[in-house]
Amino acid sequence: MVEHRTAEEVRDQHIRDMGPELGAIYNVLYNDVAWLHAKWEQYRHLFAKSERRIELLNETAAYFFRIIQDTVFEDIVLGLARLTDPIQTGRGQKQQENLTLQRLPPLVSDAQLRLDLTGLVSAALDACATPRAWRNKRLAHRDLAVALATAGDPLAGISRADVEVALAALRDLLNKLEGYYWDSEVDYQMVLTNLGDADSLVHCLSKGLKAERAWRERLQAGTPLPEDLAPEEEV
Repeated sequence: MVEHRTAEEVRDQHIRDMGPELGAIYNVLYNDVAWLHAKWEQYRHLFAKSERRIELLNETAAYFFRIIQDTVFEDIVLGLARLTDPIQTGRGQKQQENLTLQRLPPLVSDAQLRLDLTGLVSAALDACATPRAWRNKRLAHRDLAVALATAGDPLAGISRADVEVALAALRDLLNKLEGYYWDSEVDYQMVLTNLGDADSLVHCLSKGLKAERAWRERLQAGTPLPEDLAPEEEV
C-alpha cells in the first residue's frame, strides 16, 4: 500500500533529512520535475498516442488544439531550460540567483556523491542544450537571425524523443539523491490524477462527435427527435 503524504509532510522530510538548505532546494526541484513529467504525460496522451486521436482532435477543433499543442510543448521546453540554467545570471546589480539543478552538487558534503551528481548535472545540461537554445533565441527572446531566417530554421529541432532523453537525465539526477538519503526511487513517470485528464477529454469529444453525427443524420432523414430542434443552450 502506497503511503499518502501531503506536500508539507514531504517538504518537512526533505529538510529534516537533507538539512535546511539542500532540503529546501531539493524539494522545489523535486516538485518542478514531477510537474514537468505530469504535463508531458498529458501532452503525449493528446498528441502522441495514435493517428486516430489526432484525427479526432482535428475534427473537433483543429485550430484550438494546434494552439494547445504548441503552447504545452513550448512550456515544457521552457521548464527544461529553467531547470538547467546557471546558478547565477547577469552581472552587478542585475545579477540574479537561480533555482537550478546546478545548485545541488555544491550543497552535498559526501565527496563521492558530489562527484556523481556533478557528472549527472553535466549529462542533464547536455540533454537540455537545445531546449535552452530555443528558450534564449525563440521563446523568451526573439533572436533576429532566427526570426528572419529564410533558408530553413537555424535552430535544431526538438523531437519527442529528445524530450524523453532530457526528462530521463533529470530523473537520474534527482533519484541519485533519493537513493542516497532514503534508499528509494521516485517514479516520476507514474502520474496519478482523479481530477480528469487528457483521456477523459478525448472520451467526451468522441462521444460528442458520435452524438452530433447521429443528430445530423436524423435531420437529413427528416426524423428529428424533439430535443434535436430545441435551441442550443449556451455554456
